[in-house]
Amino acid sequence: MLWIILILFLLLLPLGVPVGLILLMLSVAYVIMEPALMDVVLAQRIVQGTQSFPLLAVPLFILVGELMNISGISRRVMDFAAVLTRRVWGGLAQTNVLLSTLLAGMSGSANGDAAMQAKIIVPEMTKRGYPLPYSTALTAVSSLIAPMIPPGIGLILFGFVTNTSIGQLFAAAIVPGFLLALMMLVQANITTRLNKWDPPRGAQPGDPSLGRAFLGALPAIMLPILIILGIRGGVFTPAEAAGIAVIYTIVCVIAYREASWAEMWRALRSTVSTTAAILLILAASTAFSWVLTFEQVPQTIAGGLLSFTDNPTLMLALIALVILVAGAFIEGTALILILGPIFLPVTNALGIDPVHYGVVFVLMAHLGGVTPPVGTIMFTTCTITKTPLIDFTKAAFPMILTYLAFALVLIFVPVFSTGLAHL
Repeated sequence: MLWIILILFLLLLPLGVPVGLILLMLSVAYVIMEPALMDVVLAQRIVQGTQSFPLLAVPLFILVGELMNISGISRRVMDFAAVLTRRVWGGLAQTNVLLSTLLAGMSGSANGDAAMQAKIIVPEMTKRGYPLPYSTALTAVSSLIAPMIPPGIGLILFGFVTNTSIGQLFAAAIVPGFLLALMMLVQANITTRLNKWDPPRGAQPGDPSLGRAFLGALPAIMLPILIILGIRGGVFTPAEAAGIAVIYTIVCVIAYREASWAEMWRALRSTVSTTAAILLILAASTAFSWVLTFEQVPQTIAGGLLSFTDNPTLMLALIALVILVAGAFIEGTALILILGPIFLPVTNALGIDPVHYGVVFVLMAHLGGVTPPVGTIMFTTCTITKTPLIDFTKAAFPMILTYLAFALVLIFVPVFSTGLAHL
C-alpha cells in the first residue's frame, strides 16, 4: 500500500499541488484503504500537530519580520552595511550579504528576506554595473543566512518535531550563520575583483558617518542578542521571546514613525497568510508521519542507512545528500517536518548530537529554495527582478558550490555548531 502512496505523491508534486495538501490527501487516502486505522484518529493527529505552546513563536517571529520591513529599520541597516563595505571591492554586493546577516535576527525567514532585498538592493546593484543575474542570484543565496541566525523559523520547527531544545538550536546556529556569511563575503569580494565590478570608493556627499549608521542599525543588531541571552539565561521561553520581540519591534515602528496604518494592516494580513500556510503543512505532516510510523518507515530507513555505514560523520554526510536531492522537489519547511523525525532514530543510534544534526539539517533543507525545479526563493527573486531562470542558475552555481563546501566543513567539524550550544 505504501507504494500506492508514493506513486500518488510523485504524480501530484509535478502538478503544482501545495505540499501541505498533498500530504493531507495521501493521509486520507491511506486511512480509507487501510481498515485497521480509524478515521477519527487521523482527525486527532491533524489537530494535535498544531497544539504546542512553542509553536506560538512562529507567527510572532513572522510578525516581527513584517513589522521590520515597514518600520524603516531595513533602510538603516542597509546604510550601516554600505558604510562598512564602501572601501572594498564589490561594496554593494557585500552590502547585500551583510544586510541578509544583520536583518536575519529580525526576520528569520529566507523568503521574506529575499523578496525585500530583491526590491531594494538589486536595482541599486544594476545601476552600479552588476549583471542582473548575478545580483539576483546573490540576493537569493545570501537570504539562506536568515534561517541560520536566531530566531530562524526552521530551527523552531525542527526543535518542535524532534523534541530538541530550541534554545540550544538557536545558540548552535550562531557560529555557522556568521561563518556562512563570511564565506559569501569572501566569494563576493573575489568575484567582483576579478570582473572589475564596483571598485572601492571613498565617502560620498550625504553618506552617514560610521557612528551614526551604527546607531541606526543598533535595534536590529540588539534583537537576536536579547533573544539568545534571555533564552539561555532562563529569563523566558522561545515563545515568550517571540512576544518580547514583537513588542520591541512595535516600539521601533512607533519611534521611527515611518509606517502607515495601511502598511500595518498589510503586515498583519501577510503574517496570517504565512502562518496559515506553515500550520497547514505542520498539521498535514503530523498526520503523514503517523501513517509512515504505522508502516514502520523510520525503522526501515534506519536499517537501510545503517547498512551503508556506522560512521557518524559519514552518516551525517549521507543524510545531507538525501536532503539535498529531496530539497530540489520539496519546500524546506515541509522537508524539516517530514524527514527531520524520520532520520532521528539513525542519528540517535550512532550518537550524533541532535543539535549538530539539527543545524546541518536546517542548513541543507533551505538550499532547495534556490535550486530548480521548484525553488521558491529562486522564483520569488526572479519574478521580482525579471531574471530568466537559466541565467539565474548559471550565476548561482558558484555560490551553491560555496554553500555545499561550507556544509561539508560543518559536518566534519561539529564544534562549530555544538560549541556554544553546550556552554
